[in-house]
Amino acid sequence: MSEKTLRELGREYDAAVLILKERIAAKREELHSLKDSVCSNEAYLLKSELKILYAEQREAKEIADYLKSYYEPHEGKRELFTYK
Repeated sequence: MSEKTLRELGREYDAAVLILKERIAAKREELHSLKDSVCSNEAYLLKSELKILYAEQREAKEIADYLKSYYEPHEGKRELFTYK
């Protein structure tokens, strides 16, 4: 296993974000194809999966940004996740 810089790890998380975006697009397309049965169990499962994928994407993006800017000057306390 090779050692990587934080910036390189951040870029790997960016790649994961792109993969998650593709998966989200595919699930949204699949959900859109269920026009007649938006309230079905299948639609509910797809919406649940989308909710999880969006959360994973958000988290991966925050981690990527955090890692890539770790050594940049900052004001105050550095926090990984910001909940507003």
